[in-house]
Amino acid sequence: MFKYLKSVGLIVLSLLLIYLLDPFNLGYFAGYLLFPVIILKKNFILKNLDSEFVLLLIFSLVYAAFYSFKASESLGNQFIVIYGITPPILYLTGKYLSKNASSAKTIMYIVFCITILFSFSAIISVFLNFLEGGFTQKDRNIPMFWNGNTVSATIMGAYLTFNMCIPALLIGKFAFKNFFFKALSVTIFVISLICVLRIGSRTQLAITLITSVISTIYVFRKQTFKQNVILMLFIGFLLFLFLKNVSFDADQDWLTTFADRMNDKNSSIASGGGRSDRWVKSIEYLFKKPLGWNLKEFGYAHNLWFDVLRVGGVLSFTLLILYTIKSFFQIKKIISTNSKELSLNVLILIYSLAFIMIFMVEPIFEGIFSLFVLFCLFKGIINKYYENLVLQQLK
Repeated sequence: MFKYLKSVGLIVLSLLLIYLLDPFNLGYFAGYLLFPVIILKKNFILKNLDSEFVLLLIFSLVYAAFYSFKASESLGNQFIVIYGITPPILYLTGKYLSKNASSAKTIMYIVFCITILFSFSAIISVFLNFLEGGFTQKDRNIPMFWNGNTVSATIMGAYLTFNMCIPALLIGKFAFKNFFFKALSVTIFVISLICVLRIGSRTQLAITLITSVISTIYVFRKQTFKQNVILMLFIGFLLFLFLKNVSFDADQDWLTTFADRMNDKNSSIASGGGRSDRWVKSIEYLFKKPLGWNLKEFGYAHNLWFDVLRVGGVLSFTLLILYTIKSFFQIKKIISTNSKELSLNVLILIYSLAFIMIFMVEPIFEGIFSLFVLFCLFKGIINKYYENLVLQQLK
């Protein structure tokens, strides 16, 4: 691992660390600096410009151009540059991170560590708040420990998305032979679960449940009958302990935030917290206002693609749809090419599902843009892994 980190270089690692932790909301400066650092690596750049990078670059520039007309009413002029260069540069950074990765195991640990670092600021912020006031606090918005700025529960929860996938990874034997990573994974999940319960995020609990079910189904098809029996007995034992020792009484302290949300008529589960109505309106506006519309019309659509449609019009929307489709066809190809690497394939599958689920229900570009950038980084890492794998097979 030390040899690998040395091959990546201190500058790239430091800038990526700052971007992921985003201290004092200055992470975007690291994104700016990654641009010249990656671009100046000419030998690397010439070998790694692929069709996915070109499509992502075109989308980013088109969206940034449309956003420039609304910048003064939104997040500010600096986001014209951030939207325009950050996604393609982080995609190339992902490729750079995995160019010297010698095994699937290394790729697995790279992706896992990146997602943990991404969640670090949110975990510390929410967990400190929990230690101070417990579950009985009803205010879901939490101050970020870096600077005290209040962050909405929606954004805080999004940072924890991949930590909530850890049970699904463990089902897929992630880090099965490494006790340290296994213990670290469980510890991070428990702390993240406490944070999710504190902010009352139903989305994150749903991600844990859905990814665990999908992981179990996927692993069942790859294991022997004996292994499947052992897995089901273990899952059944955990469920028995959970149901026996956890009370779901609405008066329980740990359900305080959820109980308060259930009393809110605007946050019913059936309507996705009012999201479904906004999705329908967005489809209507696709034809009524193909060049986009003002946020004041009906607020955020709480959907990556529809919120891009609102700001960037039908052209940005179409480019993003094409990029999404191309990305997930590539993910399918990566998983099917090396079917023997069960742990890594589960990680790629589960993280991809987690991305798509959070993209479906949150305003990504104007809420937590770094999550989309993380997806670009993730795609760069696994695409380069695929390229290296194919080259090895050809030899």
